[in-house]
Amino acid sequence: MGKYGKWGGRQKPRKYRNIWGTFLLVCIYWCVSWGPVTLGGPPGEEFFFSDGGIFSDRALTSHQGCPTEPLVDLGASARTGYQLLCAMQPHFAEGSYDLLRKNCNSFSDCAIHFLLGRRLDRRYTALERIGVRAGPDMIEKVLKGMYRPNENADGFSLPGVISAVEKVNIADLGFQHGGKPSLVAGAGVTLVGLTSARHLNGMGATIVRFNPVNSRWLARLHTSGEVKAFRSENLRPAGELVLEVGDLARIRGLASELGRALNGREGEVLRYVHESSRYRLQVGDEVRDLLAENLEPLRLGSDANSLPSQDMLL
Repeated sequence: MGKYGKWGGRQKPRKYRNIWGTFLLVCIYWCVSWGPVTLGGPPGEEFFFSDGGIFSDRALTSHQGCPTEPLVDLGASARTGYQLLCAMQPHFAEGSYDLLRKNCNSFSDCAIHFLLGRRLDRRYTALERIGVRAGPDMIEKVLKGMYRPNENADGFSLPGVISAVEKVNIADLGFQHGGKPSLVAGAGVTLVGLTSARHLNGMGATIVRFNPVNSRWLARLHTSGEVKAFRSENLRPAGELVLEVGDLARIRGLASELGRALNGREGEVLRYVHESSRYRLQVGDEVRDLLAENLEPLRLGSDANSLPSQDMLL
């Protein structure tokens, strides 16, 4: 069963009319008997955590764009969605999702604390607390293989992240970014980096929806009309330069004063940031997020940099 809300009704205070976080929605989606939680705010921007990391969009993608139940009004915040992403991303990286120890509830608990200084209602985290007490090995035995601990979540501490969030200097985060999410229903994408279905690499597809059960994006192939499930790492916006993790690129065409200093420098691709439609590059000692149009490919990474064979589900 699922429980989440849609925006409506209440006039925003004048002070916060142009600020993302005037009201917050808590969206509960029951999945496999656990309850991932996502956050949304006016005008319907949603943030959710999955195996692909943190995503944001304005289509309530993780709930298939169809919120119907009454919302839970948690209050008002002057902090923006961009500030939320900047504060949370170091602690909720792609590939670190764990069904029991580091899931949507963990993310939402930390996000609510960052935005409002309060915690997620304990009734939504009961199973996680049981999992922590029992330990992943015991849970794995009890569920007979239905749950496998993610080693990338080892060392995650909810109290530790809460403490780190409390120390964040908002002035260092900025207010907003100029990008827009690339993975939304109806968006065109190009398939890249597939190892178990290499023949699909380079093909075009259209995003259908996000599946929160397996943290995959369903996309309809243009050639056959089939709908298949892909990891976010294997999708790039249609028509953009395609780079993969490990590729080298030269920066070009930046016009700002700070940007011009980067022109001509080379960097290694760390990942594609779908929430802002930018490539994240390691440039010397710095990490920069840059548009594809400002990058010139120099060397493509080897197959060793490709993603594991679990990149696609039929």
